[in-house]
Amino acid sequence: MLRIFLVIIVFLTLSKHTYAQKIDVVWSGFSINADFSDLKISAKYTARLIERFKGKKNIIDETLRNFLESNSFNNINIFLNTELISDETSKIAMSIFLDQEIFEEFRLPDEDCKKLNINECYIYNISNYYQLIFFDFKKMTYIKAVPFQSVYVSDPLPKLNEEEKTDLLIESYKNIAWLKGDQNNQGEKNNLSFLDIIENIELNQFYEFYLGINPNEDGFIINNEKVKDLIPDYMYSNTSLLKRQIANTFLGEIALKHNVVVVPYYEGYGIGNTLKKKYLDKNEVYSLTIPDPTYYIDITLRGFVKKEYKKDSNVKDLTWWIYGTGINLRFYEPLLEKEYLHVKLTKANYKKIPDILDLTKTNDFLNIINLTYKPLAIEFANILNSDFKNDNDKKWLEKTTKNTTNSKEIIEFKKFLNRISSTK
Repeated sequence: MLRIFLVIIVFLTLSKHTYAQKIDVVWSGFSINADFSDLKISAKYTARLIERFKGKKNIIDETLRNFLESNSFNNINIFLNTELISDETSKIAMSIFLDQEIFEEFRLPDEDCKKLNINECYIYNISNYYQLIFFDFKKMTYIKAVPFQSVYVSDPLPKLNEEEKTDLLIESYKNIAWLKGDQNNQGEKNNLSFLDIIENIELNQFYEFYLGINPNEDGFIINNEKVKDLIPDYMYSNTSLLKRQIANTFLGEIALKHNVVVVPYYEGYGIGNTLKKKYLDKNEVYSLTIPDPTYYIDITLRGFVKKEYKKDSNVKDLTWWIYGTGINLRFYEPLLEKEYLHVKLTKANYKKIPDILDLTKTNDFLNIINLTYKPLAIEFANILNSDFKNDNDKKWLEKTTKNTTNSKEIIEFKKFLNRISSTK
């Protein structure tokens, strides 16, 4: 009996201790980049959504609050009232910050449309890219961020006008699927969702080390001639959007898989080291102070490729196309110029495309993302955990780096990530 009593005491003590480890966080809302001079390009339909809900409760904040209210998380307690921020409770706030949206219109073959009794039909793919940001609300200083993505794919629809596309975006926000990563019951789970991150995120009020892209002009170099035919025109005329998309994709995977605190990439943020946030339900603009990375990553985008591979041997008028990405990553300490890893990565994949389809640059760019550098970022983050006793890991490294990086370099680099990890 005494033994049972002692076990109960120990259990209750441990439970109380575990609960005490949770950090109180106050939800501050959904925000956009208030410096978006290109808002109507990089987040065109979100801007329209904002205008439509001006002066009243918006669908994005409403869905978020319902989700946070009905769930609990392993390491943080979330309060939904900003008045709860105080010295006695918590000064840590949490916000979802929109990076950019990519709205894809994909025309289906006429034969498929006829089966649906639609003369001309399309599938719409809405890919939204976000940052989950934690910050000190009193000092307006950055604590931690993790990028994530949501994807919404419509049913076949007639061609939509601008207002109808805004309606579709609103529809995509109406349930919590965009936060769970299971919109449209998509089979592939290659994207980090909000739920993936917040369920187990670990949070401190102070971090000693930050990993981020070199904020200087030469920190991210693009071979413009090798990408211009496979990205939307608006992105080619403003390559900071492309840089942000690629950089935060790689940073997000490293942050989640290796518990490293990353600085989200915004080209030009180094001017005053501030990021301006505007909440959908407020008129004020908040300036959030962003730290300089302790350790830099230099990125060189060597280019994108699309090449015809072969005609399908079984299906008439069907062609296999190869999509590819070449990207270099250099990790180093800027003050000492000490290099930890310099890796040259190449990823190629194929897609079968009916000859009748005339793909736009946006269609091709989404194929580049989903077939090449998105899975490459996932695979790269995963391989950093390898001991290379597995032949598949050795083959991946040989194939992806063309034998320019060996397993010892990766293993040594993982030791470096362990040293700067936010959780020991």
